[in-house]
Amino acid sequence: MSDGPSVDPRVARTRHDVLAAARAVLLDEGWERVTLARVAERSGYARTTLYRHWPQRLDLLRDLIREEGRLTHTAKTGDLRADLVAELEAFRVALTTTGFGSVFIAIGQQAGDDPEFADLNREMRAEGGRVLHGIVADGVQRGELASDLRPDAAIPQLVGPVLFRHLFEPDDVLDSEFVLSVVDWFLAAAREGEPVSPAPSG
Repeated sequence: MSDGPSVDPRVARTRHDVLAAARAVLLDEGWERVTLARVAERSGYARTTLYRHWPQRLDLLRDLIREEGRLTHTAKTGDLRADLVAELEAFRVALTTTGFGSVFIAIGQQAGDDPEFADLNREMRAEGGRVLHGIVADGVQRGELASDLRPDAAIPQLVGPVLFRHLFEPDDVLDSEFVLSVVDWFLAAAREGEPVSPAPSG
C-alpha cells in the first residue's frame, strides 16, 4: 500500500497510525509480538480495519520493513566516502539499536523453510541495499571505483563485516569507528586495478 496522491487521507492516516503502533510493539515487546491482533490493540483500530489493509501478518511486516527502510536510508551527496559512511552507519544503527536487527535475522532464518518469508527476505535485501547500490554505481560511473566493479557484489563487501561483527563477535565493539574502517578498506580495495584484501576484523 502506498501513499500516492490519490490515497484517501483517512487511509493514509490509518496506515501511519498502524505502522507507528507496529513499530512500537516491535521495539517494546519484540518482533514475535508484531501480530495483527496485538497491533490492533496497541493502535486503537479494530482488527477488521487491519485485516482489510493487511490480510496477513506478513503483509504488515512487509510494510513495516519498507517504512523503516525509507526512514533509515540516507540521501546521496555525491561524496563517495561520505555517502558510504552515512549509509553504512545508518545500517549499523538500525541493526544494533532499533530492534530491526532481530527482524532481519529472524526473517532470514525462516526464509529457508517458508516461501512467503523467502519472498519477504529477497524484498528486504533489495530495499536494504538500494541506496548502497546507487552510491557504488555512481562511484563507478565517475571513475572513482574500478570500472568492472559490480554494485550488487560490493554491497555484501560493505554490509558483511558489520553484520558479521553484530552476529558473531558480540564482545567486540561495533561502533562508528568500525564502520569507517570497513568503508576505508572497501575503497582501498575497490579502486581501479587494486587487489582486494581481507575485510577488517578489528
